Amino acid sequence: MKKILICIFLCSCIAANAQDDSGVSIIEKIKRANAECSSITSDFSQIKHVSFMNEDVASSGKFFYSKPDRLCMKYDEPAGDIMLINKDQLVMIAAGKYSKASTKSSSKARRMKNILASCLQGDVSLIDGVTLSSEETADSYVITAKLNRREKNGVVNKVVLNYDKSDLTLSVLRMEEPDGSYTVYKLTNKRLNQPVGDEVFKAPAKK
Repeated sequence: MKKILICIFLCSCIAANAQDDSGVSIIEKIKRANAECSSITSDFSQIKHVSFMNEDVASSGKFFYSKPDRLCMKYDEPAGDIMLINKDQLVMIAAGKYSKASTKSSSKARRMKNILASCLQGDVSLIDGVTLSSEETADSYVITAKLNRREKNGVVNKVVLNYDKSDLTLSVLRMEEPDGSYTVYKLTNKRLNQPVGDEVFKAPAKK
């Protein structure tokens, strides 16, 4: 029994600190690669699963990111919805409802910005209060960031990220909540280091 427990412990350590052939950890490898990425534009699809609902909600649209802290998701379906982060400002339009928050005064908005920016920068260690582990699939490196108990008061308590082996940029982001709800974002047709105009990140006026 003692030998079995030791074996399990060693396997867990290997999974949490997986390395490539050069001895560099997967997490560090992704961080280094993304240091060279200044922007991402892509299509995106979104699946929202709510624990008490029978059907998932699917959405899609265009995705824009400019390092370090500007992000815009413009939804084609449902048309008119938007999620925008521009430095200290977070704006959301969903089902015609407009909301705006400052990441300086709202801990929830600040938390969301921190998680998204850290994932897109490829440095999930920037997320406060997380335990990180990594693994490898045929086409992706998968990083799991679990928020510790003290941090679970927010909406998200675990983030699972897939980084493409081809370019080491984010391809899938799964954000899980304590009640079993989750949201999955998938980026496709990515274009890296292309100019993104300031107008993309301009907050729309409240109607």
